Amino acid sequence: MAEQAHPRILPPHVALGSLIVVVALHYLFPTPLISKPFNLLGILFFAAGLLILFFSFGMFKKKDTPVLPGQKPSALVIEGPYKFTRNPMYLGVTTALLGTAIYLGDILAFLAPIVFFAFVSIRFIPREEKLMEKLFGKKYLNYKKQVRRWV
Repeated sequence: MAEQAHPRILPPHVALGSLIVVVALHYLFPTPLISKPFNLLGILFFAAGLLILFFSFGMFKKKDTPVLPGQKPSALVIEGPYKFTRNPMYLGVTTALLGTAIYLGDILAFLAPIVFFAFVSIRFIPREEKLMEKLFGKKYLNYKKQVRRWV
């Protein structure tokens, strides 16, 4: 079986791209939904998302396994946030994007976390799960039974 080509559009590209688009829309076509000071709650979501993301990233580094999607993992990481979600990096990015949307307070800003969530759920996670099953077999299948994909 031929090895899959490395994807050109990666989740970080989609996250950053959608963030840029919604910030531009916020200034070009304001669509207020959440008013001040309630929008400040977004800072907490943003910080929580980054905390989850960087902690998860650190767990991969600790196991010396590649972080970027499309690269072949060398270890199965099931500690830390991976005890609660199989995709804490994606969850962290989604949460940070949600925090940004809350902070901006615009209806259109909520497109960023929705687009990112849909993109990774359709394009990346199924492919990554198949690879993990192939590489780690029963150990990954047992992990998959015990821990939800998102939360």
